[in-house]
Amino acid sequence: MALQNLADKVLLWLHGRRLGIVGDGQTGGQSALVLDGVPIACTRSDIVVTTLGHNGAGAVAVAGVQVGDNVLNVTNLTTPGDVTASFESTATVAGQVQQTAATNLSAAVLMFQVQPQS
Repeated sequence: MALQNLADKVLLWLHGRRLGIVGDGQTGGQSALVLDGVPIACTRSDIVVTTLGHNGAGAVAVAGVQVGDNVLNVTNLTTPGDVTASFESTATVAGQVQQTAATNLSAAVLMFQVQPQS
């Protein structure tokens, strides 16, 4: 869900602050509780994506990730092992998790578990 321009979409005033819910409110849809234009809770569930790594430091495409989401775990499924330490702990680019280690993981199938924060 794109959560842009939220300050103008939430119109319930409560003690001088704007509070409300954005999104479709339907089961399975994404909604967010917003205070003064900032999402403070949402219905996004954990993201689990399997993709190939990168050769050295650089971006790995992880669909659904937003800036600020926490990278909980990265598992190498090709040569089983935990490679979480090779990646940033908080996403800095939407749709990507940055590989920070110089390790060649380009042939490795990696499973990312990411916890949404907005």
